[in-house]
Amino acid sequence: MMTDYLWWGAAGVAIAAVVLLRRPRRVEREAPRVVTAKAPAPVPAEPAARPRPPAPEALLAFRPTRADELSPERRRDLFTLFRKVPRPPALLQQLLSPDFLNAASSAQLVDLIATEPLIAARLLAVVNSPAYGPQRPATSIDQAVMVLGVNGVRSICLQYLMLAAFRTDDPARAARLEATWRAGGIASELARQLCQALHFDAAGALVSALLLSFLGRLAIEGGATAEELATIPREGLLARSLAEQAALGLPAAEIGRLLMSEWGLPPALVADAADIDSLLTGPPDPRWPDREGRLALAYFCARVGERLADGAPATLEGLAVLDEAPADFFHFRAYLAHPWLRNLESVLQDPALAERLQQLKAVSA
Repeated sequence: MMTDYLWWGAAGVAIAAVVLLRRPRRVEREAPRVVTAKAPAPVPAEPAARPRPPAPEALLAFRPTRADELSPERRRDLFTLFRKVPRPPALLQQLLSPDFLNAASSAQLVDLIATEPLIAARLLAVVNSPAYGPQRPATSIDQAVMVLGVNGVRSICLQYLMLAAFRTDDPARAARLEATWRAGGIASELARQLCQALHFDAAGALVSALLLSFLGRLAIEGGATAEELATIPREGLLARSLAEQAALGLPAAEIGRLLMSEWGLPPALVADAADIDSLLTGPPDPRWPDREGRLALAYFCARVGERLADGAPATLEGLAVLDEAPADFFHFRAYLAHPWLRNLESVLQDPALAERLQQLKAVSA
């Protein structure tokens, strides 16, 4: 009997344990944790876009006349006006021939310049000047080529060949011609430096076209009447082009086109040289053709060369020059997005470039 009680007691304890185990437990929920989000790290602000000034009304209204739009009679009048401009020597034709521009060796260049003793003498004078200051004086053309390179020597030869075509005994004309010649020299050297820094190919053709873009201006300063010349300002491409077209029927770039075509220079080079100044009035092609990149770099160097030759400070840091000549650089600003020119502003920060420009400016002053 006692055994039965014990058995039932044990069974009751077991049943109670099972019931307790199967009861749902009350879960004490933890209070939700408050997570404080960290403030995001500040994102560096992108540099503010360069403010674009409004387009000058004179620029919007200006439509340059092209040489091929002139009547035959007006074209003859211009040729009569510039009849004193002599045809360039054969050396210029050879220096600008497509084969020579694309594949000339230093030996070929030395042989070519050796046939022109006057040009050779001027070349040696330049290479031994403070602007270049070789450690040892260069006494031969081949040494000059070693110091300046093929493109540098060709550039100097072209400058002197062009200047020789516009000699004058008039002091006022001589001063203007000299200033334009200095501008072309500074511009061509700047272009050579930038082509190297930006890894441009065909620097020889670019620099040659840049120098030839000054031809029309030299022709006007050497051949226009004193009355006509008095109405044409020296500074500012827009102001100068407006006055040239009003006085002569064409801006300088198109007068240069006429002369280069008359001289029989390579058509592609003539087109590049004459079209450089067209960036004054034309926005870029959004397809970014390579030719526009070349012309834009040449345009920039031409305008900077003019400003430095006229006494502006020899600094291009931050492209401040764009703000100093808003009309001349109004459309050029858009060309800075061209793949060829995207690194231009950073390249211009190089202190060595500023020092080189200062040397050129000091020597040419």
